[in-house]
Amino acid sequence: MPLTDERSFFDPNLSIRERACFEVGIKLGALYHILCGIPIRSDSAVIESIEKGIEAAISCQPYVKFVKIDIDKTKISGDKSTEFDYDEVTGKIINAKVIIEFESVEVTAFIKWIDTLKYPLMYIETIKVKD
Repeated sequence: MPLTDERSFFDPNLSIRERACFEVGIKLGALYHILCGIPIRSDSAVIESIEKGIEAAISCQPYVKFVKIDIDKTKISGDKSTEFDYDEVTGKIINAKVIIEFESVEVTAFIKWIDTLKYPLMYIETIKVKD
């Protein structure tokens, strides 16, 4: 089947709102799994370049309106016991916001470490239907 409209691949009963939520979930999952494992150190320039690079990459995906990543620098040790020692990005230090717009629906979603859950939660904060 030639690709003429991506909608032909989705269940026709899927609402625009449901599709928008699907799209933001894809972006959050990609962002999270791209970041996890990247070597880092407590150097603001290194951290900022990673944040900006991944923001730029995610913003290339369809329907993305806004991406902001904030790696929690306070949770990076900076202690190197050897020259081979470094930290890695984990879910505990990722804070991210993604806004997508699919047709008339705008979804704002986040990734944030929730201490009480001991988990990097991906969640939808708002869903707005535009007129």
